[in-house]
Amino acid sequence: MIKRDDAFKSVVKFETPIIVDGEIKYNIGTGFFVSPTPQKLYLITASHVAKNLSEATLVYFSGKNGTIKQLLKDIKHNNPIINHQNADVSAIEINIAVFNSLNADCFIYPTSIIDKPKIANLSRDSELTSIGFPNGLGISLKFEPLTFRSYAASNIIKNVSIDGGYVSDVFFLENAGCGGYSGCPVIDLGYRVDGLMTQTSNTFIYGIMHGTMSDATGGKMAVVTPAYYILDIISVSYTHLRAHETRR
Repeated sequence: MIKRDDAFKSVVKFETPIIVDGEIKYNIGTGFFVSPTPQKLYLITASHVAKNLSEATLVYFSGKNGTIKQLLKDIKHNNPIINHQNADVSAIEINIAVFNSLNADCFIYPTSIIDKPKIANLSRDSELTSIGFPNGLGISLKFEPLTFRSYAASNIIKNVSIDGGYVSDVFFLENAGCGGYSGCPVIDLGYRVDGLMTQTSNTFIYGIMHGTMSDATGGKMAVVTPAYYILDIISVSYTHLRAHETRR
């Protein structure tokens, strides 16, 4: 079980400067740390976030003495970003030696908490928590990304066409996301608080925030990419991925 006060330390804020009508604006996204082995460390995010990263992208994450701010290129491994060929999921390998030198205070999810059968049998009674940086908020005097809790509005829906040209499995949340949450983890922390804290299960990662579905009626729901796609891109060999890589 991971408490919310620990889980928020798993995420990073991506901030990429762009020029719009002669003014500097920022593309904002969220990522989170996942490690399949002690020798490998990745930042997981949405592919539509990863494709906008540049040499000027800054990464903010939790440090023992406050927020750490680094250029992504300075902490990234030389290996290219890996993009899933069908789903809105990307993996950025991090240079472990550089990361370990930064006095970070991050929570790193092991891949063991990505349970494909559990995700495939998603319960609408599971309370899910999303952690990210809506509209860039969450970095001020302290490192404080925002969390929101919701319930699944659907089970896994197969082969859905979503913006960005992806055709993948998705599920929906009852509440909408907003800009900046893209790429954030959607997790079952494994407890509920009804006056007392009650552990209900272990912690599991269920998905990666894609975005929001809306229509002319004003109805909105968050769209989530199932977390089992993460295993596709960090558990196969480098040579099998070359056709789907993006060099940065």
